Amino acid sequence: MTGLWLPLAVTVLAAALTWWCCVRPMVRNRSCHSTPDPGLQEELRAAREELQRLRGETTPPNDSTDRPETLNR
Repeated sequence: MTGLWLPLAVTVLAAALTWWCCVRPMVRNRSCHSTPDPGLQEELRAAREELQRLRGETTPPNDSTDRPETLNR
């Protein structure tokens, strides 16, 4: 039983340090990342608009003869 105390204490300490140094600042919205790049946000917005436009333009074929032939074997 004594051999479990050291690994257990190290695990608890690691979890506490992870909470204190990593999780707590992110919860308080003070994480260590840079602010979003406005150029990247503009590119993402344009890509989303293009995707919506492309989805709106494509329509499924109305005629069943447009499909490739299937061989019944």
